Amino acid sequence: MPMNYVSPVTASSALETSSRVAVVASLGREAPLPFAFDAVLGVKSGVRSVSDDPQCEKFAHTLDLAQAGLVLRSVRFTSGRTVSLVAVPSVCWRDPVLHARILDLKWTRELSGQRLVLVPESVIRAEPRLTNALLVSACDGVHVTPRERLILLSHLTEFGGSASLEVCAEWLACSTDPAGAVLRLVTERVLTIALDRPIDLQSEVSLAARR
Repeated sequence: MPMNYVSPVTASSALETSSRVAVVASLGREAPLPFAFDAVLGVKSGVRSVSDDPQCEKFAHTLDLAQAGLVLRSVRFTSGRTVSLVAVPSVCWRDPVLHARILDLKWTRELSGQRLVLVPESVIRAEPRLTNALLVSACDGVHVTPRERLILLSHLTEFGGSASLEVCAEWLACSTDPAGAVLRLVTERVLTIALDRPIDLQSEVSLAARR
């Protein structure tokens, strides 16, 4: 599948010192579905935690869907509600037998008392959200010291709760990866970042709503 979304320049601008930029930019729409799904869920507002869904996997196995390429996740929202989300590869919608079995999975799961939402692969791979999500998830390993965290949160509070990625990175000039440190706090859901356009130094960073 050809890549039709180009982000290396934007990504490198946002994470000038990160060695992960080239990897993230090269993935884009080519990212494996499980990796892409987890990255998108990782930046979705209102999500508290994401985990495997063994019970749903059991139902899928019973319906001979183990090899269909579905990605099954249990998602807990800040409201306390838990929902089963299933990423469905595009090929499954075109196969009448698989399509029917996937619908059976939805109804079987919901009859057991758990809501299940089917998420088409095309939705997960929508841009610029996917590449933004991959970029943010690539910063999961960036180390942020307690002092850096306090500096950033204090400054954001003084600025009314939001500032550009560039300004946030300037506040963390002492960090080995200033912008990466900011995005690491996004992965921790301490901060949020605008995802409606490709992430760059002007992207708005905000304090996450208290839960």
